[in-house]
Amino acid sequence: MREQSERVRDLFEAIARDLTPATARQAVRVLYSPVSSDPEVTRLCASVLSDGELQRADRFAASGDRTLFLQRRAFRRFCAATELGPSRPLSQIVFEETENGRPYLPNSTGLWFSFSSCRLGLLGAWSPTHAVGVDLEDPTRDLEATDLAHRFFSQTEADAIERSGTSERLRVFYRYWSLKEAALKSIGEGLPFGLDAFEFELDPELRIAAAPLRFGGPERFDAHLLGRGESCGALVIRRLA
Repeated sequence: MREQSERVRDLFEAIARDLTPATARQAVRVLYSPVSSDPEVTRLCASVLSDGELQRADRFAASGDRTLFLQRRAFRRFCAATELGPSRPLSQIVFEETENGRPYLPNSTGLWFSFSSCRLGLLGAWSPTHAVGVDLEDPTRDLEATDLAHRFFSQTEADAIERSGTSERLRVFYRYWSLKEAALKSIGEGLPFGLDAFEFELDPELRIAAAPLRFGGPERFDAHLLGRGESCGALVIRRLA
């Protein structure tokens, strides 16, 4: 298993890219990896997963969903090993999840992790000093951006999306969406908490206009857009004190 672990590490070290914003390097580390269509890569990723994870993977009806699950589970082990060092095989790095789905390492409670994925790639972030959240979206996935924005975003955000040109509307929508999901993860919450809990402005520069007061308000958070190829990603950092 150690040999398989080293092969998976070598794989992600070769293809992963550091997307940590320059202004956030003292607080967080962010890694991105493309999803591979090579069956051998998926087989190798599966070799470091638990029996429970392999059983979950087998329940996916679509092969693409199974591939994505296996690669993202191996990738999050790789991210943890990048922080913890090479002493443990990846198969022995086991995450648990809070009631709201935030992944954590039981024996490393001081580390805050966040992960996201779409058909295009895998995104991971972690910090020993800050709460972090990331989200990665495929902005080519078509949907009714304006209608959804008016239902779930603030009026200001929905108006900004509606003013966007037809060719840009989806990308603007997904920028807001990824920022909101990342922000919710930075407080240990998910979508049920409400996408309207945070409000963002994109122009003339990215700014957090509103955030829950019980988590410190906008002043406690920093937000970053992460561009990588076709995907649309976001990072939100929350100062804990």
